[in-house]
Formats: sequence, C-alpha cells, structure tokens
Amino acid sequence: VLAATVPVQHALKVTNWFTFNDHASQQFYGIAQFSPEWWTLLRNLGRVMAEHRQNMVITPLLELVTPRPEGDHLAYDFANFDRWVETFHEAGAIGYIEGGHLLDRAGSYEAGLVVHTLQLENGQVSKRTLPPDDPRVEPFLAGFLTALNAHLDAKGWKSIYYQHILDEAHGTEPPYYARFAELVHRYLPGVSTMDAVDAEHMPDELQKYCDVWVPQLGKFDDQMEMIRQRMASGREVWFYTCLFPNQRYLNRLMDYPLLKVRLLHWLNFRYGFTGFLHWGWSYWTPDPILDTQPVIDANTELLPSGDAFIVYPDRAKKSVYSSIRLETMLEGIEDYEMLMALKAKNPAEAERLGKEALAGFTDYVRDPVKFRAIEKELLEALAK
Repeated sequence: VLAATVPVQHALKVTNWFTFNDHASQQFYGIAQFSPEWWTLLRNLGRVMAEHRQNMVITPLLELVTPRPEGDHLAYDFANFDRWVETFHEAGAIGYIEGGHLLDRAGSYEAGLVVHTLQLENGQVSKRTLPPDDPRVEPFLAGFLTALNAHLDAKGWKSIYYQHILDEAHGTEPPYYARFAELVHRYLPGVSTMDAVDAEHMPDELQKYCDVWVPQLGKFDDQMEMIRQRMASGREVWFYTCLFPNQRYLNRLMDYPLLKVRLLHWLNFRYGFTGFLHWGWSYWTPDPILDTQPVIDANTELLPSGDAFIVYPDRAKKSVYSSIRLETMLEGIEDYEMLMALKAKNPAEAERLGKEALAGFTDYVRDPVKFRAIEKELLEALAK
C-alpha cells in the first residue's frame, strides 16, 4: 500500500458525446424527454460520467431553449438549459459546458452544410433547416447568440462555456467555418470555439478562428512542431479518436489490447495535450450488448467495434452499465493526473516515466508486466 493519491482537481478535460433526445430516451428507456423520469436519467448518467472523470458535457442548445414571439423578434426561455447544466453540475460532470455545433451537414460527410434555426413567421415560431448562405441564418444567430451571451453572463457560466462551430471542417467548408466562428466571437465575446480539425491540412481559417484545436490521433505525427508552437502561444490543443487510428496506434476500440486504451492518456501527458474527445459514449445499436458495430453511410459500412459507445443501457436503474474499456480509460486518466502531480514535484522523473511508457505515437510498452513496473515507479515516486 502506497501513499500516492489521485488529485481531486482535474487537470485533463474529457468529453464523450452522447444524445438522449426523445427518440433515444424512448427507445432505450421508455422515457419521454423533459419528463421527471428523464431528468432522473440525466442525473444518473452524469454521476457515471463524473465517476469516470468526464468533466465536459455536450449540450444540445436548440433542444433545450424555448423560443417565444416578442414583438417582431424571438425571445428565449433558458429554463431547460439551466436545469440541464445544473443537473450535470450537481452530478459532478460539469466542469465545462460544450455548446453543440452551429453548422451541420445535410446527410453524409460530403453533403452540403445546413444550419438548424428558429424563425418567426406570421407571429408563430417555426423550426427551419436552412443552407448557410440563406439570408435568414445570420439574423437568427445574432439574436440567439446575443441572448445566450446575456444568459451565460447572468448565470456566471461564461468562463466554463465552449462553442462548437463545425465538426471536421474540410474541402470547401473552412470559409463557412470562419464566417460562423466570427459570429460567435462577436456575439459571445470571450467564449472559446473548439472543434475537431485536420492537422495535416490546417487551413488559415481554422488557424485563425478555431481557438481550441482537437486533431485526430494518427494524423498529426508530422505536424508536432506546428502543434507545439500553438501550445507555446497559450492555446489549448486536445486530441481525439474516431473510427481511426488503427494498426499500431492507440485507440479505445473493443478488440484492442487494454494497454492501448490506458495509454491514450499517457500520450496526453507525454505530448502536452490538455483534453481528450470521443464522439461515441452512447450511440447504441438496437441491441448494443450483441451488436457493437452500427451501420453507417446508407447501410454500406460498419463502424469499428465499440467505436460508437463505451457504456450500455441499464433500463431498470435509469442509468448505464460501464464497460471494461471505460474502467481502463478511468485508470489512464488517473495516471495522467498523477503524472501531472509528479511533474509539479519532480519534472525530470515524470518526463522519464512518460517516455518509458510511451516513446512515440506507435512506440509504447506492450507488455502488461512492464507497464505495471512503470506504474509502480509512478506510485512510489508520488509516495515519497
């Protein structure tokens, strides 16, 4: 028994995306969105997240606000948004609020962009999905983001709020990213934008307008100098996994050795990343225990096993079951926090242990016995 402890304070930001809209909560729990049982479900989910040191919560803005006509414009009731944030905060998972993406795609990855909006038409509120160049889009966002900014200020949540613009902007999309991020910077002053980015092909628009870069592991091996310069400027850089990488890289897929799952967060420490993002916390198939590979792209492709979820529905308890991978991820996050604590006391020793476990992106300890020896050295160093 050693005197090392995991710090209570979180140095690493962690998010796993999820949805429990009406369709998902009805399908897997028989619970209607916004019912008392639904809020109980969210509280229980938040507790599981907090127990596994997830401290950022993806938040579906337009699902949670209630618009109403007020003269010639829309006003917004944030009661459900507030209850959402407070529910996850009380459960211990906030942390940070992660505002959902303002730009979406009209289907596949290569489909055109769309914006989900609320419009005032003939005195009534209508939901309209519009192309980003539609003249109704910018006035909607100006009004909505202005109202959100005032509300975040009033609640004291501005400093913990991040805003997504568009996931994995590519091809002809970066100019749209710049335009919409500029709206966020104008109407949500002081709020950071954050998104998954392609570090191999970082367009000027994302370098300028995306505040928190989240590049995909396996695609920035040759871009570390650019990333280090970004970090040196005081900007946050995270990393994410999604379908890829595979082969010799680390990931949290179901058929990977658990050391690959645990070492993800040694990689965070080793290279100075401050966050980890994964898209799939609970995007379940109809029978997630037996079918771990959802079908995508018009039923033509399977996701890698376990990529879409890392927990399982527990309908009886209005909660979720954990998984071996989630428990292993927790251990890796705890390792990161202890490495950071050791770095504060003995930087050279922390760096040495980090390199011993993970010399490079595809060069890391693969023998559990050797890893346990490194883990023991970490615990002993912290216990001194």
